[in-house]
Amino acid sequence: MPRSASLAFSTVLAAPLLALACASSLVHADFVYGLNGSGAKGIYRIDTNTGVTTLVAATPSLTVGGSGGNGLAYDAANSAFYYVRQSGSTKFFMRNVGGTETTLGAITAPGVVYSGTFYNGHYWAVRNGSANTVLRLTPAGAGFTQAILPLGLPANSSFGDIASTATGLTYASCTSGFFSFNLNALGPPATVITPAPANYQIAFGNTGLFGVSGSNIYSVNTATGVRTFTASAGAGLNFNDLASIPAPGTLALLGLAGLGARRRR
Repeated sequence: MPRSASLAFSTVLAAPLLALACASSLVHADFVYGLNGSGAKGIYRIDTNTGVTTLVAATPSLTVGGSGGNGLAYDAANSAFYYVRQSGSTKFFMRNVGGTETTLGAITAPGVVYSGTFYNGHYWAVRNGSANTVLRLTPAGAGFTQAILPLGLPANSSFGDIASTATGLTYASCTSGFFSFNLNALGPPATVITPAPANYQIAFGNTGLFGVSGSNIYSVNTATGVRTFTASAGAGLNFNDLASIPAPGTLALLGLAGLGARRRR
């Protein structure tokens, strides 16, 4: 086949494939997890485009009078949720796999946990009024170990939430503003993205960062901290905290990469 005809054929073939790929992206749903603290308590999957929610794990301990939950995080490698159950003045570190809760023990560090993320085998939380340190809990069998490490956020901040990427880059939303820092290099001052108060819940879906305030859902620009409304969850839902759903592996779109390589030869 002459080169000009080959190029024309490739172009004709690529057009419908590209159209199909674009159509797929338009209908792609993005999700995060949320810990509902009112009404039908539990962990829900939240569609950030439509606001549709699906219960994925019951939280029986949070239905007990006087108990509250916060600091939700998700360990994708073990399909496990972690969160903190506050009962009176005692904080319990909880693991939840498919709705089966395990109490890993009481957290001895003072302060209230209103944020959480899971990275590199550890659960990380920043406590209200102690934001110049980060609480690192490491699940170990039926228990956990605890460490308190330096963190360059304003100490008197109230949260809000934190959300980390696969590289440890972490974003924080709190009363002191919207920040970023890296869990692999703790200690230096966090980067101030905006000093405007940003006291809402955050988590990553596979297309970016999302925020929730009450039942309202937003996309969050990580360069500016600006939120854009995307949807609202159903009535009776009020999410205390969010957890990230890891992005799936990158898949080749119907051999388009190979097609492009053949055209360049």
